[in-house]
Amino acid sequence: MAELLNALGRRFSCRQYTGEPVADAELNLVLEAGRIAPSAFGMEPWRFIVVRSPAVKEKVAAACFDQPAAAGVPLMIAIVALAGVLEPGSAYVEARLTAEAGGQPPPRELREAYRGMHAQIDPRGWAIAQCSFAAAQMMVQAASMGLATCPMGGFDEAALARALGLAGGEIPALMLALGHCGEARGERRRRGMDEIVTGI
Repeated sequence: MAELLNALGRRFSCRQYTGEPVADAELNLVLEAGRIAPSAFGMEPWRFIVVRSPAVKEKVAAACFDQPAAAGVPLMIAIVALAGVLEPGSAYVEARLTAEAGGQPPPRELREAYRGMHAQIDPRGWAIAQCSFAAAQMMVQAASMGLATCPMGGFDEAALARALGLAGGEIPALMLALGHCGEARGERRRRGMDEIVTGI
């Protein structure tokens, strides 16, 4: 348990990276951490795009307002929300509900529960929020291996979607810089438990 907390404590948003590349084996572990992240109804409303091409990175960095982490990192992972496939009865939803039901046809109760939830949410915002689970697990996995990350949620959505070649119904949820940090971790400043925890 303390080991996990130590990894969480080591993670910080690095904005200056060395030129050392991320090994494929390391990248695959980070991606696997995102792949197995939890999601409501097992929808997994995401896909990941690994951005290594210098030309594409330049366009992505511009769409991210040339944030330092975007400009100098060896690679980035785009976490893309699949907002356009979440309509009840779609092939994607049926496949995910079938998987959630253990490979069997989804029971009526499961379909109705999903339909009821979908009717009460903003599917676009919901899909983007679900992507945060995958991003968080990726960042912790990276920290546990001594890699640095920086999540970037500030960007020109339309420009970023063009740079990534996204299809209709796909929305950039978050850009994650990944590499070897070239700066010292600063002092961590967090509010105390007494400020953030209450009981009712």
